[in-house]
Amino acid sequence: MTSAINWTTLNYGVVLGRFQPLHLGHMEYLQAARAKTDQLVVGITNPDASALIYDDADPRRSRSENNPFSYFDRYQMVASSLFELGWSLNDFIIVPASINKPHEMKPYLPPASVTTVYITVYDKWGERKADLVRQLGYSVSVLWRRDPNDRLTSGTDIRKAMRLGEPWRKLVPSAVARYLDQSGLAAGLAEQAAHATEVPVMLPATPGTESTTHEATSECRA
Repeated sequence: MTSAINWTTLNYGVVLGRFQPLHLGHMEYLQAARAKTDQLVVGITNPDASALIYDDADPRRSRSENNPFSYFDRYQMVASSLFELGWSLNDFIIVPASINKPHEMKPYLPPASVTTVYITVYDKWGERKADLVRQLGYSVSVLWRRDPNDRLTSGTDIRKAMRLGEPWRKLVPSAVARYLDQSGLAAGLAEQAAHATEVPVMLPATPGTESTTHEATSECRA
């Protein structure tokens, strides 16, 4: 059972992230924001992988290969990790958040008058995200500004490790590792990468024969 919420005094906090996948750096962000508010709204950005929008502040975030997990999968990863942390249904809500289309995102967020959007800044995209939500009339609080090299980890590093068969499970909450393993998503990402590295190589022809094609495998570093 969860205790009753007093809706007349509730203050909301909002965090925004792609969570591709949810990792320990994200968990630090979510916990820091939760400590400052009554209820945390977790906005999952790029919710629709078929409608990714390019942004100069971070061109890589709109590439399909950097968004392999669906909104549903990321919802499951976030919810299971927060429940495992001991959070209740009163502590958080998860919503889709099309950050590159702010006015489409706004209906999924609580009123600006009782809400603070919490941002962390590591690069130009963090500043850009803050500007986008300010345009909607929301108050923005920057939890910290850090050098990119000071990140606990990154989704880029974790996806790369999955594709190359390198260790990654210690970089994510245990609930995320279980979900990615049991759903087959981690194995599927590795398999897709293996297939993508199979490139046809033309072998030189011997006298009196046609050139032939050989499937060679190169190591994927993307």
